[in-house]
Parts: sequence; C-alpha cells; structure tokens
Amino acid sequence: MTIRAVAVALSLIVSTAAFAQATDPLRSLSGTTVHPGVTSPWVQSGDEGWTFFHAFDAHLTYSSQTGPEEQENEVFSTNWFAAGAHLPIGDRAFFLARGRVSLEPYTLPDNGYPQLLQYRSEQTGEVVLDRMRPQDLFGEAAVQFGYRPSDASLLSIYAGLVGQPALGPAPAQLRPSGVDFAEAPFAYDIQEANHTKTSVITAGFATRLIQLEVSAFHDAITTGDHTELESGGIDSQSARLTLTPTPSVAIQVSRGELGEDLAQRTINSASLTWGRPAVALTALWTQRQYEADRVDEHAWGLELALRPGRNTFMVRVEHVDRPAGFPRELSTEDVEEATHYTAGYLYDIVRGPRYRTGLGVNVDYRTKTHDIEDLYGHKPQSIFAFVRVRTGM
Repeated sequence: MTIRAVAVALSLIVSTAAFAQATDPLRSLSGTTVHPGVTSPWVQSGDEGWTFFHAFDAHLTYSSQTGPEEQENEVFSTNWFAAGAHLPIGDRAFFLARGRVSLEPYTLPDNGYPQLLQYRSEQTGEVVLDRMRPQDLFGEAAVQFGYRPSDASLLSIYAGLVGQPALGPAPAQLRPSGVDFAEAPFAYDIQEANHTKTSVITAGFATRLIQLEVSAFHDAITTGDHTELESGGIDSQSARLTLTPTPSVAIQVSRGELGEDLAQRTINSASLTWGRPAVALTALWTQRQYEADRVDEHAWGLELALRPGRNTFMVRVEHVDRPAGFPRELSTEDVEEATHYTAGYLYDIVRGPRYRTGLGVNVDYRTKTHDIEDLYGHKPQSIFAFVRVRTGM
C-alpha cells in the first residue's frame, strides 16, 4: 500500500474524531511529534502575545569499559538545547518557530564516545563498532503554522531546513522515558537514525484524540564531523497516525519510504509512550526493509523511568537485529539477534520546578557473548557515571 493510499484511508478515520479540543502546538519537542505528559515539556515565558520557550539536557560522563584486553576510560559530554517562540494569530491561528542544537561535535571525540557492542551501518553514514557518534550540530530549524477551523480540530503545516519528519516517536534523548540516560539505545542504527532530515515539509490534521500527518523530505545522511547535513531535493515521504486517548498517552504508527527511488529502504514504526511526573514508559518496534536483496532488520525496545521524589530509576531492554557475523566479518545476507539491558539510577541534588541537577550511573549488559570472548573478554561491560543538568520535563 502506498503512502498516498494510507493517508486517504486514515483521513476517513480522522474525520470521525473531530469532537474534542485540538492539540496544543507546544506539546511537541521535535518536529510535530506529540509529547505525552500532563504538563508542557518547555520552560515558558511571555505574555498574551509572544510565548518564548526552551528546554535542554547536558550530561558530563565518565565511562569505564571492561572485558576487552585494553580497558577504555573516557570523559565526555552529551547535550542538546532547544528554544523557540509561539505567536497566536487572531482567535484560531498561530505561528511557531523552533530550533535545536547539540555541541556534541565539539564535546565528544571525532569518532564519538565508547559504547561496547554499539553498531552503526552504512545506512546511517558509515560502519562504526563499539562507538556512538555525536548528535548533529543542528537538530532542528523549522517553523509551523496552524489554523483551527473549529474548536475541535487543527490544520497545520510544518517546514524545516532541518527537522523530524512524521516518522516514529520522538528521539530517545528527548523522550520523557529516555532523557536521563547517559547513552544512546543500542537499537540506534535501526530506530533512531531517521529523526533528523533536511528539507522537511509536514502537513497535518489533529483533534484532541487523533493526529494524521504526511511528510516529504530529503534523506540526509550525516557523516564527517557532524556539523552539517547534506542538502538535496526531496526524495522521501512518510505518513504517521498518532492516537492520544489521554494527555499522558501517545500511540503512533508510521511508515516512511526513503531514498532517491522512494523505496531504497522502508521504515515501519509503532510505539506507545506514557508520560506522568513520576513515571514515563516507551514501548517501541521498528522495521527496516530494503528494496535490494537484503534481509529485513527489526528492533524491539522497552524504556522505563520511575521518578519517586528526587530519585530516578531507569531500565532499557532492547532486542536488535545485527548483520550476520557480527561483530567480526559482517554480512547482509542474514541477521543475528542480540539482547541488551541497561539499568541506571540518578539522584537529583537540585530539583526545582524548572531545572534539576543530579548524579547518576548507567550499567550495560548483553546476552550471548560467549562466542566473542576472544574479542570482548568473559563479560564485556560498560559503566557510565555522570552529572546531569536539564530542564524539569
């Protein structure tokens, strides 16, 4: 089924749901992705005219990796900062501008930070093993215009030089369940690498319960020092349906066809995200299909953050397909399955209504490592101790 056929079919579903309040344009951190939570993710200021908002996260991390013959220890910083402005236009329209940057190209080594058994393929720029690349310097530079034809519906158009198309949930580093982790998901190559594209245009229709979007964009691939993304003509498209039965729950399904031939590879995604002040949960499935004679790749993940008082308990479980022969001689003719576990704890020394500062630790564990003991030792393990400063999302 083509993206156009999906959009037409889903628009019929959407037309039956226009009976509740339209979604709030400030309930989004990336592109037009819905932020599930009982409060806005932004620190806001302003009056009845312009509203200015911002959010940020910064980790200063010490990592220690044991198992391989040479133990690796490094200090680095992962971070991002987002800001924007919102202007009501009359009673029914609004204008929104938003940008996001990361200084990781300058606060990480050129080849990224150490993360044992992490993997990046040529589909995300280059083959890299045991390292995680920096975020791009520019994660978003976009504007959005919205109009409410009634109190129960919203039409919008989003355009970004850099931005997130309507494909998948929010990036892990922005999700309520993932913002406190010091490291990227091990499923990054399959489920996270398509969040930042160029020449993004997204049209959407939303009610309080449902949101339908279609996007056209350029399949930009990041390489080099990650301070710029390649530009080019629109060569990809996607569609996403998001259900919001309550303000704290978002269920999305999406499909994207990426590449010059609009079928070079296809990304299918489904997720459920639940956000409350004391708990945040994301369950995520992603499939990457190829037009060429290659095996489909899948990633399943569950991400949980519990926040009683000043404490945060973090768990991430991921089941990921890797190329046959991983991590030795890689082949695209088949896949091998790997399961990764990440657990963590963080204590907020400072926890105000807008900002918080804490100390924490993440520990990784992976199953089925006996057959690679000669490369990674008896029990390869990564420990990340960190200081985290962020807005109080």
